[in-house]
Amino acid sequence: VLIANPLLPADLRGPGNVERVIDTAIDDGGTNYALYQDGQIDFAGVPSAELQNVLADPELSQEVVQQVELVVFYFGFGHDKAPFDDVHVRRAFSASVNRELFVSEIRQGRGVPMMHLTPPGMFGAVPVNEVGIDGEGIGYDPAFAQSEIEAAGYPNCEGLPDISVVTYQGAADWAEFVQAEVENTLGCDPSLFTIEQQEFSVLLQTTSSDTPTEERPNMWTLGWGPDYPDAHNWVFDAGLHCESSNDFMRPCDEVDDMIYEAQTEGDPEVRAQMYAEIEEAFFGYEGTYPIMPLFMRANFWQLKPWLDKPIETDGLFGGEHWDWISIDSELQAEGRS
Repeated sequence: VLIANPLLPADLRGPGNVERVIDTAIDDGGTNYALYQDGQIDFAGVPSAELQNVLADPELSQEVVQQVELVVFYFGFGHDKAPFDDVHVRRAFSASVNRELFVSEIRQGRGVPMMHLTPPGMFGAVPVNEVGIDGEGIGYDPAFAQSEIEAAGYPNCEGLPDISVVTYQGAADWAEFVQAEVENTLGCDPSLFTIEQQEFSVLLQTTSSDTPTEERPNMWTLGWGPDYPDAHNWVFDAGLHCESSNDFMRPCDEVDDMIYEAQTEGDPEVRAQMYAEIEEAFFGYEGTYPIMPLFMRANFWQLKPWLDKPIETDGLFGGEHWDWISIDSELQAEGRS
């Protein structure tokens, strides 16, 4: 239970009228949603199993708001062993994946396809899915993917080594989607893939650079959300720089020097240009592809008609801003009667 601080100066407080918040923690999304339907709670996430029915309902759909979060999910590549020690294989796999189809089929529309790492809202971010100074980048490009896998010496995936993939619990379908995409685009036999789900802390240990190479997977799922609104938090702190955590075991090259230079550059325009060039060096047609960006997370929430909450932007940094919430108490009483 959260109580508004009566000593907070008026000019520091948001425009909401809520004095008390009861935050109910329930592990099961279905149970939580049932409470929302019963009017016992004022807003709730829409469970995946209910989403299409809710969006198709003429009344319930009016209560739905989509929140795009500044969290980007991706597949990491282990650079310390075949086949992803070869940049052509990394490019081929990334260009094989139709991210729009992934968001539509696997995420049920709960996301934004991403072909680079730094999302909008960060200083130095390039526009969504525009990479480099010319706005070009590799999204879904089967012809390019096929030429790259051939350049790697694996035409039609012939001779490609087995690939082990580790995912979050509940995200095996992400890996299965990639498995199907590279089969359709590159001709890779699905039996080359071994997919394992792991609890998050175990996954972090499995993929750590301290883990012996022979025990590390070839690919794994991870995501990154911002600690501060700057591209450096993404291209360095997220582990892409060769001298950061670098669990990808990526060798150092010229882009690492550029990341350090961009961090200390004093001219904002020059700095933004440098980050555009860094994204291109990672994710352009000549990019090194330390990771395969996949999507930026989005969620669907349902809000009761009596609740006014800036959910599209709230909580992106620093958690919920309860002082921006307003409730029409008369309408709420009617709805709960």
